[in-house]
Amino acid sequence: MTGELVGVIAPILLMAAIGYWIQKAGPNLETKSMSMLVMMVGTPALVFSSLTSTDLPEEVLFQMSFGAICTSIVAGFLATVFLIVSGFNLRSFLPSLTMPNSGNIGLPVVLLAFGEEGLAIGVAFFFVIAILQYTVMPIVTAGTFSLTRTLKEPLVWSVTAVLLVKATGIDPPEVVSETTRLLGGMMIPVMVILLGAAIARLQVGDIGTAILLASARLVIGVVAGLATIALLDAKGTVAGSMFLMAAMPSAIVTYVFAERYGRDPEKVAGLIVASTLMTFAALPALLWAGLSIANQNLPIGKILSALISGL
Repeated sequence: MTGELVGVIAPILLMAAIGYWIQKAGPNLETKSMSMLVMMVGTPALVFSSLTSTDLPEEVLFQMSFGAICTSIVAGFLATVFLIVSGFNLRSFLPSLTMPNSGNIGLPVVLLAFGEEGLAIGVAFFFVIAILQYTVMPIVTAGTFSLTRTLKEPLVWSVTAVLLVKATGIDPPEVVSETTRLLGGMMIPVMVILLGAAIARLQVGDIGTAILLASARLVIGVVAGLATIALLDAKGTVAGSMFLMAAMPSAIVTYVFAERYGRDPEKVAGLIVASTLMTFAALPALLWAGLSIANQNLPIGKILSALISGL
């Protein structure tokens, strides 16, 4: 399994290092334009291409999508309890402790760990998380909701197109399939490079608080993933992918919301940086757990005990 772990971790770290190096060495990446390209084009193209071309049964994709909702609910509950007990502001930190970075890190991890099957399963998880990030999380942070803004998201229309294709059984024209496949292919490497650049830019405020919150995010993600697997009785690659996606660090987009609405942006930035670095350090243990869950080598109880001792 050591070779598998190295094969998964090394490409992610190298791509993130490229983004970090470019941002530090200059000229700076045009991250705003690149992020817009990924969110407006790459993400919806990948979702459409992956979910319309996969041979996975629809019940598998539904289980993974429902799993994303379940992990978010469990993570949100655990995060709320932690923040109330510890005295941190709910509106500032609940989104970062609840939402995993299932795009920048999650998709590359499941792709390299489980291949194209893992990617298709991961995409089903990712698009649900992405929709929650752009609909529910702004309500938490700002206390407002805009239906118009939600309907303008290309991801929403991409998911609608997927559902239409699945419902009618009509295969998309080859030109559409090939175009979305090529456009979607840019998303994973570009997102990981942007992640490295984002880490280079973010200013960490209050190291102690950042480490505490990052530790909480890691524990919350692991527990939410394992609880959802047990609740849904998930097996194989679905279970392994679900665990890995749920255990990813805090989503970078939550910093954007914190900055926009004045919710302790410096501390949220510190949380995201610490959470990302902590997850990278824990990635060998997380991957071992995900692969073990997928291969059913160990029961979840033993995996949890091993993770606690290893982390």
